[in-house]
Amino acid sequence: MRSRSLPTIAAAVAGCVLMLTGGVADADADAVTTCGNVTVPVAVGGQSGAIAGTLCAPPGATSLQILVPGLTYNRAYFDVAVEPDTYSYARAANRAGYATLAIDRLGAGQSLHPLSLFDTFEADVATLHEVVRAARGGAFGTAYPKVVTVGHSLGSILAQGEAGAFGDVDAIITTGFSSMLNYVNATARVAGHVHPATSDPRFADSGLDPLYFTTIPGTRAVFTNPENTEPALDAYDEDTLKDTDTLTELATFAEYPFANAIANIHVPVLAVTGTDDPIFCGLDAADCTSSATLQAHERAFYSAGNTVEAYAVPGTGHDVELATTAPLAHQRMIQFSDTYVGAGNGARDTEPGARPQPAPVLSGTPPLAARLADQAFLVAVAPLADEYAQIVQPVPGLGDTTDPSQSGPVLGRIAALAGQFASPLAQTALGGG
Repeated sequence: MRSRSLPTIAAAVAGCVLMLTGGVADADADAVTTCGNVTVPVAVGGQSGAIAGTLCAPPGATSLQILVPGLTYNRAYFDVAVEPDTYSYARAANRAGYATLAIDRLGAGQSLHPLSLFDTFEADVATLHEVVRAARGGAFGTAYPKVVTVGHSLGSILAQGEAGAFGDVDAIITTGFSSMLNYVNATARVAGHVHPATSDPRFADSGLDPLYFTTIPGTRAVFTNPENTEPALDAYDEDTLKDTDTLTELATFAEYPFANAIANIHVPVLAVTGTDDPIFCGLDAADCTSSATLQAHERAFYSAGNTVEAYAVPGTGHDVELATTAPLAHQRMIQFSDTYVGAGNGARDTEPGARPQPAPVLSGTPPLAARLADQAFLVAVAPLADEYAQIVQPVPGLGDTTDPSQSGPVLGRIAALAGQFASPLAQTALGGG
């Protein structure tokens, strides 16, 4: 991918606030995993807020897995409440002795929703880095000496970007992902099924600006293989997991220099992808028909000598966590973690703790300069957003009514405009670094 100088986004930590319901306790006679809400303060585009998440820790846990959801998903993706003994990776990891922190990414869930101009891929990477720093620094009551990032789809790309830029994690697990995108399917199956977030009943009163989007109701089945997905999971996806992202993040993600980031990763990596994933397998992407072919594809992207393993989950679509095969994926992910990181002192086979309701997190008001820059950006990008919609929305399957590849240049122009309106000079004026 082309490298482009993107706006420098300040992601500052002023200390981390721990808000645990019941706290993360030491080992007790019942050996129960304890869960609570946590926040990591950040500032993006001059606006203060936080990355919010749910921390679950078995007694004595010293290894933490940070769970990063994908595009239009929130923290519940890795901690599914429907038949959690089958579908919750967080619960499986807790029973294996690992603490887990399932987060809402920047612009989703209870985390900071900055003005869309500033919700860039680089800002997402920077705020994930602050979460890693907080975990290692003891902000959650325990300083975790071992940290693994576990991503889904876009969350996997963020995990790669964070590890490549900062080198502060001990291993990476990517799911629903390979290092090459099937652009035709990704455009037709995903981009063609989104609309402005405020047009959706779920987010109609959110007050989000026009470049925030979500999936059109009833279209999220594109992420799963219907042959191994229970109807209850489809409903849960629509009612609970569905969340927001921005066109700006898509545009700046398309411009991010991934080859450089991946080459700088020097920790063990496990790729877990469904054999039937239409977004990261197939045309110009990975051969996911077997674990061996998936591993060969991923191995080529990392530096020589780096440990790269893979597991192709049989009969599974893009959303590994929503498939009946999820336990197979969980078993492989924990096996990898045990081999290369280890659960440390965490108690095994604990009873699951009660999950708290994600708590709203207050955000500061963006400064006037940021609001003016964002408004100018929205005016400039509105025609491009309309053009993008005209390209992708008529595509019913694989682009037989229009050419979905035309969306790439449009996203590139949006990324260029983002750089123009949030230049390093503008960031200095906003007090950014």
